[in-house]
Amino acid sequence: MRPNATLPCIALSVALAISGSSMAQTQVPPPPSALEPSPGMSSMAQLDANRDGFIDKSEVPSGNELAGKFARLDTNSDGKLDAAEFSRYQQEKR
Repeated sequence: MRPNATLPCIALSVALAISGSSMAQTQVPPPPSALEPSPGMSSMAQLDANRDGFIDKSEVPSGNELAGKFARLDTNSDGKLDAAEFSRYQQEKR
């Protein structure tokens, strides 16, 4: 190989390596899975995973403050919160 041709090849290799590493650093992380509930969920629609119109204790993420108040808010002791019971929870938060 000619000495003059080596320098452009090296420069091109370095440029490609730098651009490739900068592209890897700017990738956007994937969005959180829709199946993983967020501890901050606060609407009935967000918490009612099975869409039955009620929130049962298994639908409340463990980090959500509602988890610790569930038994007290379940005034009819049926193991789930209806719209009126959940509304009382939202009133308390204000």
